Amino acid sequence: MQLRNVLPFFLTVMLGFPAWSAADQLNVDLRAKEASGDWVFSDSSARIEDGALVLDGRKKLSRAIYSPMEWTDVSVTAKFLVEPQPSGVLACGFIVRAVDGSTFYYVHFDRGQAILVRHSHGNEWNEIRRVSGISKPAGEWHEGKLECHGSTLRVSLNGKLLYEATDDSLAGGRIGFYGSQGLVKVKDIQVVGGSTKPSGEFVIPPPAFVYVCEDAGAGGYEAFPDVCRLQDGSLMCVFYAGYGHIALPNEQLPKGGRISYCLSDDEGKTWSAAKTLFDGPDDDRDPSIVQLKSGRMICNFFSLRKGSGDQSYTGLGTWIITSDDRGKSWSEPQRISETHYCSSPIRELSNGRLILGLYTEDAQNSQGSVVFSDDEGRTWQEEILIDNGGIRLDAETDLIELKDGTLYAAQRPQMSFAESHDKGNTWTVSKPMGFDGHCPYFLRMREDVIVLAFRLPNTSLRYSHDECRTWSDNVMIDDVIGAYPSMVNLRDGSVLVVYYEEGQGSSIRSKRFRISSKGIEWIPPSAS
Repeated sequence: MQLRNVLPFFLTVMLGFPAWSAADQLNVDLRAKEASGDWVFSDSSARIEDGALVLDGRKKLSRAIYSPMEWTDVSVTAKFLVEPQPSGVLACGFIVRAVDGSTFYYVHFDRGQAILVRHSHGNEWNEIRRVSGISKPAGEWHEGKLECHGSTLRVSLNGKLLYEATDDSLAGGRIGFYGSQGLVKVKDIQVVGGSTKPSGEFVIPPPAFVYVCEDAGAGGYEAFPDVCRLQDGSLMCVFYAGYGHIALPNEQLPKGGRISYCLSDDEGKTWSAAKTLFDGPDDDRDPSIVQLKSGRMICNFFSLRKGSGDQSYTGLGTWIITSDDRGKSWSEPQRISETHYCSSPIRELSNGRLILGLYTEDAQNSQGSVVFSDDEGRTWQEEILIDNGGIRLDAETDLIELKDGTLYAAQRPQMSFAESHDKGNTWTVSKPMGFDGHCPYFLRMREDVIVLAFRLPNTSLRYSHDECRTWSDNVMIDDVIGAYPSMVNLRDGSVLVVYYEEGQGSSIRSKRFRISSKGIEWIPPSAS
């Protein structure tokens, strides 16, 4: 990489931990032209410019690792700025004890939190501690600090110690920085500690995920994916494609956001180029796809229309399109609800009934609901509300049929459940599940393990061995926060989960996992 400017790099005495000798205090002049090779960049999104590291993490994580030295006990201080933008977590990360590109500690300074995490192979988010409610306005310079001595780690921001934590998993390694869902600048880096020459080159392994789609040609923003297996054995992933989180019609995209899809014939290892499934005159979004036992395919979604006056948009309700020739042609859109909205797929029950989790809201209340069809989606009954128990539930309802025929529904954000014992005609009052989450999605694995994937923290899942009575501890899927996950069983007994990143240029990702008596096993994309 051509470097026009270089970054001053200083090693000074770290306060609060034992002082190092003068020999441990090294001044590294990164203005020297030959110093350009001292940084290992994740890709061309990271560079040095005008005396600062520039980490363009708007489309994907952007990292820079200082390679000439390693530290065991170390203090890293630097000033950082994240450019303002309307969406995304706007995070700058400080990295210490980086053994390689998949094993290190980091502190994640996002819009209002400082989260200390251990990144390990197969699990990027082993959370150690966090603090919320910090003031870190975008567009301003802030000073962050990450210290470690033995098993003690300390996190500070703008001269204030936020917290101290302990973890003894990693003994030493390199330092570095990253930008996530934002354009980050880092300068005035100070590192203190007893350094050693590394034993080998710093290796950044390939991503632990596969891109389903990075650009569907509608503006570079892809979100809200849903995946299903078709009867021909292939996988189909539908998703929203636009220029941003809401893509109302404009000169750039005259018909607004649309529904796109990709196909995979190799169990999700590779995906076809994106094609358009449906593009109506409005912003068509949150699609889900199912193929019924009869072969009929149904895609459900909802639409937004450009508003007038002070109203930026108005909702048009939930719609479906159907195909009876395995996706070669699709019906005209049919509205199945004018005031309720969808974020999950239609579920085909054991008795043949089709049921779809919905949600509705007004200024006073919000709650989940369902709508169902007993004729393969040709006609639909009126919405049936699920009592929210006095808790405002934005819902994004999804549901699963249990072994005894009970329907179990999950709703956001204080994740709550309700049950139906008559195939969805009536529901119990919603009760909290004991954890928070958005956009729930259920999958029954072949071993009768039920997996519930959702957003918060970031992209996560929990699983149940007892038909949803109890749930595992939280398992982080990825540190991106778009989520809206969807899952499908693969032929080898593993599960493919698809989700999206969020932020400018958001893309659709996928990962594979198994669940055993030992817990979650993440399967590298390169595995057969």
